[in-house]
Amino acid sequence: AAGTAEPFNIYVWNLQTGKLLDVLAGHDGPIADLAFSAANGKLASASWDGTARVWEGYKPGTSAEVFSPPADVLAVAWRPDGKQLATSSREGVIHFWNPETARPDGTISGRRDIRGGRRRDAKTAALTSAEGKCFTSISYTGDGECIIAGGRSKYICLYAVAPKLL
Repeated sequence: AAGTAEPFNIYVWNLQTGKLLDVLAGHDGPIADLAFSAANGKLASASWDGTARVWEGYKPGTSAEVFSPPADVLAVAWRPDGKQLATSSREGVIHFWNPETARPDGTISGRRDIRGGRRRDAKTAALTSAEGKCFTSISYTGDGECIIAGGRSKYICLYAVAPKLL
């Protein structure tokens, strides 16, 4: 599968034949990230339109479940068991969702973590500002207990998902 910046579609191909299987439409902004769930065969998409969507990966033409964090969605990841979806937004927050109910399961605010700690002088304070820094890539560990996040910062963060701790 591949998402595009314009038009705002997702294209799904058969890898064996190279044949286009489906074109998924519904986002109103560029597609930033895609992730397949090995557990349930669903496809999650992240978009600059401020939504993430979950598509039935092997059922062409089906509509998507919509998840709406309060900012542009830059990355999406499935927990290995397929029972939780994580999205990262432009505001530096990782949102967790229950994919069956489309309800939030909690958040981790990474704004402080992504800037890399406190600086005392004004010169280095400007360099460590959280503005413009966000997680553009997220991934669960194999056991689903932690999530690693990186992006527009020189820091990578590893969070324990259940307690929402760095």
